[in-house]
Amino acid sequence: MKKRIILLTLFASLFIMAWGLSISEIQYTTFPGSDNTYPSRYAGKAVSTEGIVVGIGYKSGGFFISEPVTGPYSGLLVLSPQSQVRVGDRIHISGTVQETFGMTTLQDITALSIIERNHPLPHPVSLTTAQLTRAVEAEAYEGVYARVLSVSSAGRNRSSNRFMINDGTGMCAVLLGSFGRSGSGQSKDIGTQFSSITGIVTFSFAEFSLNPIANSDIVLNQPVSIQSRSWGKIKSIYK
Repeated sequence: MKKRIILLTLFASLFIMAWGLSISEIQYTTFPGSDNTYPSRYAGKAVSTEGIVVGIGYKSGGFFISEPVTGPYSGLLVLSPQSQVRVGDRIHISGTVQETFGMTTLQDITALSIIERNHPLPHPVSLTTAQLTRAVEAEAYEGVYARVLSVSSAGRNRSSNRFMINDGTGMCAVLLGSFGRSGSGQSKDIGTQFSSITGIVTFSFAEFSLNPIANSDIVLNQPVSIQSRSWGKIKSIYK
């Protein structure tokens, strides 16, 4: 019986490697683990998966892949500094699932093939700031390409490039510089209004945060006075 269990376990592992798992299958879990970071059920196992590259150069050592339709458990961090992937690549990748400082990652990459270049990026899932404040709910969006709408700055820590935002449901953190100098040229003073902020949800130092990938991911609200002048200019053209 013991030998049979070992053979079945080996067969299951080979099946996972050969046919692959979806990103959501790798990420989904209801088990909080000993440190309440909800480790993957596949931690320590070799797997294969497919995804669309949505962000590269994460802390100079990784990139994020996403399922074609974003949602809970739809994103994953790949730790592979030497990979020459580009945003928009649809890839098939094999490696080992590991928990790295509380985040589920794919590392020790054994195979990576680019199926398609310039694949359309998935639409970022729209979240409230409260969804990134409550750890139990935010866990489902770890590694996910996401967006918050109509938020205002509620405080900034200049030394860490971290500031807080609120859409009226609760405060969550935005972390700048995770992908190079993203967001470095924007005002983050208290009360600054943003129409949207887009990025990747990550977990570090016991906190979930939204990490913009490029400067264009941070969109300031246009003052009403500017909107009025612009509309007046347009109307004057057709007089």
